[in-house]
Amino acid sequence: MSVHQAILEKINSKIPGDIFFPAEFRMLGTDDAIKMALSRLVKENTIERLANGVYFIPQFHNLIGRIKPSLEMIANAIASRDHIQIKPTGMSALNKLGLSEQVPTRHVYITNGQPRTYRVEENEIHFKSASPKKLALKGPISSLIILAMDEMGQTEFDETLASKIKGLLKKEDPILLENDMMLAPSWIAKELYSIISKFPADEMV
Repeated sequence: MSVHQAILEKINSKIPGDIFFPAEFRMLGTDDAIKMALSRLVKENTIERLANGVYFIPQFHNLIGRIKPSLEMIANAIASRDHIQIKPTGMSALNKLGLSEQVPTRHVYITNGQPRTYRVEENEIHFKSASPKKLALKGPISSLIILAMDEMGQTEFDETLASKIKGLLKKEDPILLENDMMLAPSWIAKELYSIISKFPADEMV
């Protein structure tokens, strides 16, 4: 069986929308042979190339047509492949929290892995190194808030944003929130404490 046929057989076992990488086929041939086979499958429209070394199985919907993985899905797939931790920051975190309607074309994640940038059509996924303290943030909501505020800086924090953050913090686990406030930069911890100190006792989950 040729390398092309062996790879095609493995690909046919996947489901539409699956993201995969060339390393999955290393037992089937040399790196050059695998690269050539994947390039051929892209030309045949059997698979699609998302970024350098990142592929997926085409997925279609009867009404909206071709569906591509989100940048978040791609980032998480890369992180899973590399066994690294990532967390969205800056505009990516604000967008995920619903605090900004602006859809970023550059998704930035902090990581304990190597800094890297992936180009996905007109968008970018950027992994940047971060301190262990930032990666130790645990709250699904509070961690994003802290990372977004840290990226924005103190001068961008205003009453409108504070009001929106207040509604989100009410949904966070108090234990996780306490953990994250201890790890946050001092100005962020101060602002968050000011917000939660105004909560009635029964408003935290």
